[in-house]
Amino acid sequence: MRNLAVLASVFLATACTADVASFEDQSATEGASITITPDLAGCHGTASTSIPASGNYVLTTFGGGADTQPMSCGGTANGTGWYAASRQRYGCGAHLRVTANNKCVVVSAMDYGPDVCVETAAHSPVLDMSPAVSKYLFDESGAGWSDHLVVNVEEVATSTPVGPCSAEPPPSGGSDGGSDTGSDGGTSTGATCASTTLDRDVDDGTCVQSATDGGMYKCESGTWVASSSGCTETYAYCDSATLGRAVPARTCVQSGSTGKWFQCNGQSWVAPVSTADRSGPIGGCSTWHPN
Repeated sequence: MRNLAVLASVFLATACTADVASFEDQSATEGASITITPDLAGCHGTASTSIPASGNYVLTTFGGGADTQPMSCGGTANGTGWYAASRQRYGCGAHLRVTANNKCVVVSAMDYGPDVCVETAAHSPVLDMSPAVSKYLFDESGAGWSDHLVVNVEEVATSTPVGPCSAEPPPSGGSDGGSDTGSDGGTSTGATCASTTLDRDVDDGTCVQSATDGGMYKCESGTWVASSSGCTETYAYCDSATLGRAVPARTCVQSGSTGKWFQCNGQSWVAPVSTADRSGPIGGCSTWHPN
């Protein structure tokens, strides 16, 4: 059973309204992909950071139905989106090209996991993904480690759209020009926008509440526009009971009630946070608040 309860709270911003999780200690998650089941042993909530040289993984699935829940990088594991775990390997928001059976799909790494005990049981590296991926590649509505469905994975540019793609590998030679870097509200090239608030590129249709002015901006065809409607994903401020105010995504706060550190991922409070390098599930802490 996944170690996560439902998070429900609404934060009312001056210029917009967004649903975010409240209070650092209320059911913060270390990753929806971390699963502990009776048939697995040696599970301690730790995921491998090793990337196999072959690029081959066993495919497993999480999210959807009763298993729908927030992911540690933001977004929801709803079973229909093109998402994956392994952000500990590739980083939050990394785009991964997954191929099998002469089919291809691009997914975004949005969660932590799976537990190393799953890979031990499978005798293989494991990439935990949306059931939509197993349905598209294998015509299976879901997959576990014992199914041994093997896929090949390579990281691609974040400008690569998520979803089904050509099974032919892209031409070598690197990216196609890169993008401008600026705050939310600036511009970028391609179908992605560079978010200073999140410190990474985000896909077209993503909305981010700016750490600079508190406004909500939407990435539309590579350009930030002031909007909070029709968002495919939303990254808003989190309400901090410890600080008594709402704070932007990537903010790290030490809980006043338990002393444990949490990071705002734009949708909920998540853990763990490293005090050694001041980083959390979605990257380096933008601001640091010990109690």
